[in-house]
Amino acid sequence: MMHFTLKQLKYFVTVVEENSIVEAARRLHVSQPSISVGIRNLEESFNQILFIRHHAQGVSLTPSGRRVYERARELLRLSQDLESSSRAENELISGTVGIGCFESAAPLYMPKLVADFKQKYPDISVQLYDGEQHELLLGLHRGRFDLVFTYDLELGGSIVKEALNAPHKPYALLPAGHPLAQRSTVTLGELSQEPMILLDVVPSRNYFVDIFKENGYHPKVAYSSPSIEMVRCMVGQGLGFSVLVTRPCMDLTYDGMRLSQVDIEDEMPVSTLVMAYLRNVQPTLATQLFMEHGRQANLSPLAATPA
Repeated sequence: MMHFTLKQLKYFVTVVEENSIVEAARRLHVSQPSISVGIRNLEESFNQILFIRHHAQGVSLTPSGRRVYERARELLRLSQDLESSSRAENELISGTVGIGCFESAAPLYMPKLVADFKQKYPDISVQLYDGEQHELLLGLHRGRFDLVFTYDLELGGSIVKEALNAPHKPYALLPAGHPLAQRSTVTLGELSQEPMILLDVVPSRNYFVDIFKENGYHPKVAYSSPSIEMVRCMVGQGLGFSVLVTRPCMDLTYDGMRLSQVDIEDEMPVSTLVMAYLRNVQPTLATQLFMEHGRQANLSPLAATPA
C-alpha cells in the first residue's frame, strides 16, 4: 500500500519550483537533509525516481517525476482549499497566495493593494515578487505564483487575463527644463532627434522601440537600464528622454531632479495592466479573494503631481 504525506509532496513541489534542494530548504525554512529524506521516502512510496540530481547544478524531473509533479500540485491546491473552506465556515479565512508583478508597475500598485487586502483578510499570507515578464510567466507555469499582474503584451494562449484599468498610451518623460517639456504634447519625430534612455526589460524594450519604428523613426538609444527609477534619474540629469507607461505620482527623481510627463500626439499601441493566471489551473479560494480585491481596487495610473 502506498504511503506518503502532504509535507513530502510540498517538499517535492517546492524543489521543482526552485530547481534546487538548497533553495527549497531556504524557502520552507527547513534543513536540506529533511528535504532530501522527504523526497527519498516519496520516491520509495511511488517506487519511481522523480529527480535526476546534478552535482552543483540543481535537479531535473524524470518523465515520471513530471507526471507526479502535476498531480501533486493539484492535490496541494485541493488541500489548501479544503483548509480555507473549513476555516471560512468558522468565519476565519486563511491560506497563501503567491503574487508576481511586472517590476516597473509593482511599486506604484502592489504595496497599497497588498496592504488593503491584509486589512480585509489578515490570516491570508501574501507572497509578493516583482520581476520581468518572462520570470512571472515561468513562475506561473512552475506553480510559484498563483496570479501575476503585468501589461497585456506577448502573454500567449495558456494565460487567462483580466484588464484592471483602461488602456492608456505611453508618454514622453523629459527633464523639466527641456524645451519640449514646456509643450502640452510632442511628436515621435521630435523625440527621435533626441538621445533616448530606454527601459530595458522584456517586453517593454521592444514595445517602446517599435513605437518609433512603426512610425518610420529610429530612436537613438544613448543609455538603457532595467530600473525605471534609474531611467527617471538619467532623464532628470539631462542625458535624454524616455518613453514610459507607468506614471509615478511625483515629478522628482531619487536625486531630487524635476521631470515632466508630456503626452505624445502620434497614434500608437496602447497598454493595459492585467491580472493573469494559468488557463488549466483553478484558482484557490485565497487567490479568488485577491482577484476580487484587485477588481475592486482603483489601479488607474495617476498623473504626476508636484512634490
